[in-house]
Amino acid sequence: MKVFTWMVPFVMAVAGTGSASAGGAPVLYCEAPATAEDAEVYRAACAEVAREFRLKYPLLAVRDGAAVEKPAGDVIRLDIIKVDRHAITGRLAWTGKKSSGAGYVLGPVITTTISDAELNTRTLQEFARGLVLASKIQFPKS
Repeated sequence: MKVFTWMVPFVMAVAGTGSASAGGAPVLYCEAPATAEDAEVYRAACAEVAREFRLKYPLLAVRDGAAVEKPAGDVIRLDIIKVDRHAITGRLAWTGKKSSGAGYVLGPVITTTISDAELNTRTLQEFARGLVLASKIQFPKS
């Protein structure tokens, strides 16, 4: 797998107590990779998804972990389903502070493939943009 030396710095938010975000801004949870060899791709994909969301939610916080249980607040979870040298597949899951106790809403599964090269910055940006646009996440105003 190609080493991502161009990677955007991975932002980590300090874990709060009990709520997803103290200031009301959404929190993006990025799960840990299944294997150590995929760690750079996971971090790069998370950084690109965070960059896309910050266009709409500038105060978005990013946290490590899967957040399987529904935390309080507006929460987005990046689920990477499959990754290899030429493709990445994933979806977003989200829940809002005003949502019922039903848990997460699951967005569509998006796959970005590049046949003649390994995953790179451009393909991860396309993947992130596709996830955010297809999911159409809207959190109600407080």
